[in-house]
Amino acid sequence: MKFHFSVGNDIGNSEHAIYVDGNLIRQPNVYSLIGQIPWSDDDIDVQKNVQNIYDNLVVSIVSNGIPTGLYTVGNHALKTNGENVTSLYVKGNNSKSDQLVPYINTLAAIAGCAVSTAHKQGDLPEEIEVRVDMATALPVKQHTPANVKRMQEKFMNGNHLISVHLGVSKKVNVKIKFDYVHILQEGTPPIFALQMNSNGDWRTSTYDADSESSDNESLFGEFSDTYELGPIDGSYFDGKTILHLDGGDGTTDSPFTRGDAVDKDFCDGVNHGIGHAIDPAITDLLNLAPHAFNSLSRQQFSEILKSQFSNRKHKFLNEALQAFRPHCENQVAQILTLARNQILKIGSNEIDIIAVYGGGSILMRGQLYEQLKTLADSVRIQLFYVPAKYAVTLNAEGLDFFVKSPIFAQLKKLAKAEMAKKREASSAINEAAATNE
Repeated sequence: MKFHFSVGNDIGNSEHAIYVDGNLIRQPNVYSLIGQIPWSDDDIDVQKNVQNIYDNLVVSIVSNGIPTGLYTVGNHALKTNGENVTSLYVKGNNSKSDQLVPYINTLAAIAGCAVSTAHKQGDLPEEIEVRVDMATALPVKQHTPANVKRMQEKFMNGNHLISVHLGVSKKVNVKIKFDYVHILQEGTPPIFALQMNSNGDWRTSTYDADSESSDNESLFGEFSDTYELGPIDGSYFDGKTILHLDGGDGTTDSPFTRGDAVDKDFCDGVNHGIGHAIDPAITDLLNLAPHAFNSLSRQQFSEILKSQFSNRKHKFLNEALQAFRPHCENQVAQILTLARNQILKIGSNEIDIIAVYGGGSILMRGQLYEQLKTLADSVRIQLFYVPAKYAVTLNAEGLDFFVKSPIFAQLKKLAKAEMAKKREASSAINEAAATNE
């Protein structure tokens, strides 16, 4: 069985949001290396695992640059190994391109989707071949030629052999080959997602301030209401100049876009984000609730905080918020400084909108929104604080749009032509060397 997948891959520090063949997969961006297959029964486990594959993702990987081993990924890793998971390191200047998490979790997600797709088609073969076109992004300060090249080569050099373990003996072998991988600067993908849907039409909003049946979590609803814009769609952002604040766990990027293009002269970012607040808050929470936890991972603490938006709040949510808030204020202060500096550097007259999104923006909103709104009002810039429902997936949606676009097709064509030239040149050099010998 063979598939060709288009992949839009947002490698978040806390959450992995990836579109594979149009299917959105959201997982904690963690893995754990394990010693043996955790399943014990082929009949029961296979049915359970194939029906809920992303909650039970266990894979073995053979690939260049990745230690050969057996891994549990995402939800299953967090559930079974808790604080003993590997996540992206958010401190210092470690690039995502240098860490194993993006490669292991991306390969696992694609392989899992291949198995799920085959099963939905009524088959569960022993082997599947997948060819992949993928778009992903790196933070502004990590988007260097060396990092881009390193990430492209790790994905594109050779085949990746992934075994998806569904039972004690039942597995599906998935061979993945990346045809082309393009790596954007973070900040570019949301431009596409704000304007267009997956079909290339203007993105619409169902919000109507005068309607009792309004979806108040619609993408443009709060923004439209705040500035009395009336019904708007994605065309409102066409041609606008936007200062982005993409808040993650480890970094907050502030690229500046003119229309659909990033103005590289005004791109910046800082190593501040929600993860830097959570790390010290974990110790404080353990002191506030000494009998409730042995230890916590960053993702587990984040899940406690996220429970404030759910119907079932965590028992120790109040203590978690108490531990979190002072450290969050420190991060918010740094992000406000970044915003002010960017406005002064670019010039307030040049900026139409400040757009705030990313997983970190959700948990920071209580401390960040009012201060940022005051700043934006003082320099006559509109503030678009993306609703929580869309804040985490906006990058993935934009990457999914981009990988299916004519722009990606042209970039792939040019890259393939360049690679062919290099192969021809290398072949000519080798022939010349052989002749001289």
